[in-house]
Parts: sequence; structure tokens; C-alpha cells
Amino acid sequence: DDKIELNRRMNETLEAMAQALFKSWFVDFDPVVVNALKAGNPIPDKFADRAAHYRENPDRLGLPDHILHLFPDSFVDSELGPIPEGWEVKQLSTLAELRVETVVPIRESEALWEHYSIPAFDEGKIPKYELGRDIKSGKYKVPVTAVLVSKLNPQFPRIWLPDVINKERAVCSTEFMPFVPKQIKWRPLLYELMKSDIVQKKIRSAVTGSTGSRQRVKPKSVASMDVVVAPRNVLDTFSDQMSSIHNRVLFNQRESRTLSALRDTLLPKLISGELRLSDVEKILEDAL
Repeated sequence: DDKIELNRRMNETLEAMAQALFKSWFVDFDPVVVNALKAGNPIPDKFADRAAHYRENPDRLGLPDHILHLFPDSFVDSELGPIPEGWEVKQLSTLAELRVETVVPIRESEALWEHYSIPAFDEGKIPKYELGRDIKSGKYKVPVTAVLVSKLNPQFPRIWLPDVINKERAVCSTEFMPFVPKQIKWRPLLYELMKSDIVQKKIRSAVTGSTGSRQRVKPKSVASMDVVVAPRNVLDTFSDQMSSIHNRVLFNQRESRTLSALRDTLLPKLISGELRLSDVEKILEDAL
């Protein structure tokens, strides 16, 4: 339990770091502000605070030159306000496909399914392994590269980066929207985009339903929302930067999944006296 909690806290820190970098590049446009300062170009009032932050020391951004040079040194107007020159406002569907393929697990009643449910997310982002006969309703298939976004009660965001083990029997609640990036390597970008405050605010503004417990957003509304899209070399570079952080997050989740299963299996045997503490310690050492 202590190790599971440590992994959870570590993942919180890693995800906060990743979201901070996303905000710097794609919301505050810090690299563009720095380049504009160096070039002596005007900076929109919206980014005046960012300009003041970097004016005395543009190098405090800390990006190497080969990455900084991927960004322009000026802004242009758009329907979403000032954006970097050469960037575009497009629908989310240009970056990711909403893929809803229905599966009925009960038709394979004795098979073990990897079930990504709302309760499983809330209990630590560890999917439940359930027999098909115990999953009563239809579910969506979870592609290996998917990012799951809850459409239920978006005031409580649930954005899941699933670590699919069995791609043939991974399913999720139909309360999730499975988005698959148009380019596989953009999965880290898609995950951070869907977690961002700017996208979450748009999702909350599109909810339907009159009560807090039944509010939902329409998947097509999410897929068609406008977002600022950078050139491909920026998208690729950001995804490369994020991949190591996300891999560590998934590793920690995988380890917690193993520990949780071991705990639930071994604890009753330990309490009953079937196993001794030394036996359990040896099993844990071998497993990890």
C-alpha cells in the first residue's frame, strides 16, 4: 500500500511537469514570446506578463537552440485570439479520431476482459479484470494508442492514458470517449491537450443535462472543437519530449497494478495463517 501510494504521488508530480510544459508551449507560447523579444517584434497584450517575465533574461526559458528555432518570432490574429505565425486554428478531429467500436463482453462469458471503467479510474487508474459474464452491458473497444476522455460530469475531468495489456479484450465504459491520434507518436500531445485547462473549459461549456449527476458532453461536439495546431515538427518534438515522462507514469501504474493484485491475493492467506510473513516478502521480491 505504501509503494502504491508513493507511485501515485510520483505520477502526480510527473503529470504536473508534463502539463506545465504543454502550457508553456501551446497556451502561453513562451518560446514565441522569447523569440519575439530577441527579434524586437511586438508582443500582444495578452502575453505582456510572459514578456515581462523573460525580458531581462530570455535564456531563463531553458530551451536549447535547436528547439527554440522551431518556433516563430511573431504573432498573428485568429478567431481564438493571437497565435504564433504559421500556426492554425483547426478542429480537434484533425489531430485525433473519435473511435467508438462497440464490444459485448458477455458473448465471451468465460474470457477475462481488461475493463477501463469510471470507478476504476477513480480508484487509482487501474483497470479491473473481469469475466465476460460479469460485464452486463456493451462497451467500447480500447485501441492501444487511445486516450480516454470521460463525457460524464466534465466538471470532474477524467482523462486516462490506458496501458493496454490485452489489445483483443481491452474495453471501456461508454461514458468514455476513445480518441486515437492521427499519428501514433502524437499520443503524448493528445493526452496533454485533453487534460489542459483550455480544452477542459470548452468541454464544460458544451455540457447537456440539468443536474450535476447527469451532465454529459456530446462526443461530436468535442471532436469538432477548435484548437490551435502547431506545425508538425513542433508536435513531433513535444511528443518526443513527453514520451519518457509518460513511459515512467505507465511503468508506475503497471507496478501498482501488480502490487494491488498481489495484495488482494496474499493478504487473506497471510491473515488465515496459510502463509508466513517471510513467504510473502519472498513472493514480493520475486514479483518486482
